[in-house]
Amino acid sequence: MAEEKRVFHVKPAEGGAGINRAITQCGKEGGEVVLERGTYECPSPVIIRTSGITLRGAGPATKLRLMANANCPVVIVGDEANVPRETVRSVCVADLAIDGNRTQQKSECWNGQCDTATSSAIRSSGLVVRRAKDVLVLRVSADNCRSGGLVTEKHCRRLTVREFSASRNEFDGLACYETEDSVFSGLYLHDNKSAGISTDLDFDHNVISDSRMVRNGTHGIFMRNSSDNQFQNLLISGSGRDGVFMDQVDQKTGTKSSGNLFTSVTVTGSKGAALRVNAASCKGTVLTQCVFTGNERGLQEAVPGLVDQRSLVIR
Repeated sequence: MAEEKRVFHVKPAEGGAGINRAITQCGKEGGEVVLERGTYECPSPVIIRTSGITLRGAGPATKLRLMANANCPVVIVGDEANVPRETVRSVCVADLAIDGNRTQQKSECWNGQCDTATSSAIRSSGLVVRRAKDVLVLRVSADNCRSGGLVTEKHCRRLTVREFSASRNEFDGLACYETEDSVFSGLYLHDNKSAGISTDLDFDHNVISDSRMVRNGTHGIFMRNSSDNQFQNLLISGSGRDGVFMDQVDQKTGTKSSGNLFTSVTVTGSKGAALRVNAASCKGTVLTQCVFTGNERGLQEAVPGLVDQRSLVIR
């Protein structure tokens, strides 16, 4: 009979340091860290480096808030080394709110150092998931961060993100890099200064469904180097530029976005195009039961015929 995992309770007065102590106490076998209602002040990141850890709050009333001038992520799942040394598995983060305290941070990059060494590749986002497999993010919000809301990177696989919201972040609500075979559903990404969703490096074979991207500063969805993904039952509304933008990276045709399927996607009120395919290499986009309404422009293709319009209404 399997041994039950240990459970540790942390009170708001213990702050982020108390959460990290409880995670350490779980040991190599994993365990559950339970947070009460209240605000947990975080002078440095809460880091889950060990597989089998659950970090669970009591809902939106459990808030992790980054302290002024911390200039770091709020929560990291995975190894914080610039190149992660190992894979973390079977982690759950659920039922809590993250406040990045954006106006009180001086730098997007951890400790003000960008891409120089060690942890400098990590931005001051709400939740960063790095080189992780079989991770669950459930009923979490990440708002008001100096960088993005949720970032997945450094080769993540089989992530499940459900009922996640992000707003008022300096950049994207959700940014995904080197992520595959993952499922994102019930997203509400709104009023971020850049895109609702940005997928910019090896984002392949994923499903995004039943979600809303509303009033984001640039795009509802920004895609480069992202292929064979499915987008189902989405509302993209009020984007500052295009609703959906697809491209390759610079002149590198091998970084195309191709083979992406959009089903029951409504794009409305974009100040640019509803869907813009910006490079001839981005082939195989399929639209099924999609509606583009009230956008400055409808469908824009770098080359006519790039998009398979099986069922598209433009008004």
